[in-house]
Amino acid sequence: MTVILALLCLAIAGRELYLAFDRKQARGPAGPEVAELGRRLTLATEEIAELRRFHADDLNGRAAVRAGDEARLVVAEQRLDVLADEIAGVREHLARRLDLAVAASLGADAPDTVAGALASGDGPARPALTRAFDRLALRHGLRAELTLPPVDAAGDGVWHVRSYLTGRSPRALEAEFIELLGTLNAADAQDPVHDLLALLRDAGPGGAQIGPFLVARTAEEFVAGVLPLAELSRDDADPLADPKDAAARLHRLPAARFRDLPPGPAQDPDIDADTDTEPDLAADPA
Repeated sequence: MTVILALLCLAIAGRELYLAFDRKQARGPAGPEVAELGRRLTLATEEIAELRRFHADDLNGRAAVRAGDEARLVVAEQRLDVLADEIAGVREHLARRLDLAVAASLGADAPDTVAGALASGDGPARPALTRAFDRLALRHGLRAELTLPPVDAAGDGVWHVRSYLTGRSPRALEAEFIELLGTLNAADAQDPVHDLLALLRDAGPGGAQIGPFLVARTAEEFVAGVLPLAELSRDDADPLADPKDAAARLHRLPAARFRDLPPGPAQDPDIDADTDTEPDLAADPA
């Protein structure tokens, strides 16, 4: 009996040893394979993340290119609109010239033409300045026959527009503007020239020209004058090419042709009179 029990114990122990060895053998060879699978999974995960980053960068790049194309398209459309307006203006000018040629062939006198110009360092103020300039020209019987596109020839940020005005003779304008000089410093004058001067005063360096009438605005001064026709005929250069030169040119004019304009709005004399005659309410009535 004892021998049987001993043999049974040996059999059980041998079985356990066999099973333990078999499990060890099963785990041993699979370990490197599992590690290799883990390494491949890590590489695949990194490749997927890299592909996602590349795809995101590609989408961002395409969006930036598309935004740039759209911005360039907007600029091109704006330039096309400006070009279309200029072509329409040239056609109108040509049509008016042909009408004048027809009238001249029938014996009509050719209309007088004078130079016009407007300049300022304030870009946003250009529409308001242009409207005031046109109103003043119309007030003196002039209309723009042709207006050139604005330019910044000096590269100093001062835009400059030249125009050609028809409707009045230079000599008649010379007499009118000399008379106008006497009202430039008056606060109650209703002439459109005051709107233009107020805008030029606030718009920085620049000026305006309507025939012989010239206004120059610099950082130091604000002046106006009426150039002699003989001087205009001798010198065909643009008077507003340099506002400082224009101001110096005006200073050389006789007193009857020159005005030093106020740097700010003119004070209404009626207000001063009311202030001087107002009773002193704080005084003792006794």
